[in-house]
Amino acid sequence: MVPRPVGVTVVGVLIVIAGVLGIIGGVLGFISGDTAGWGIGVFALSILIGLIYLLVAKGIFDGNRGSRLIVAIVTVIGLIAGILSLFGSFGNGLIQILWSVVILALLYSGRAKEFFNA
Repeated sequence: MVPRPVGVTVVGVLIVIAGVLGIIGGVLGFISGDTAGWGIGVFALSILIGLIYLLVAKGIFDGNRGSRLIVAIVTVIGLIAGILSLFGSFGNGLIQILWSVVILALLYSGRAKEFFNA
């Protein structure tokens, strides 16, 4: 098996951080007691998405092509959102575009392709 490239590890760690933050946000929302209206659903969804992020991160660390595809799809959606954001908040849009391009470059570099056996 090809050793995991550093760039893939970086992407995996970023996904773990996003997942943990989502879970923490959802739990803190429930603890705050602000569960009126959409609150309960939003907090539960945040926890669920955080757990999905952790599962996808495990797949990234293990070289799972399906996990890489999920990250790529979400990143391309973020790239499109960044492009659309340029019209309202140029700085935020530019950061989102750059962030998305870096993630995609790390996941689809030559070494990453070998690691994911693509």
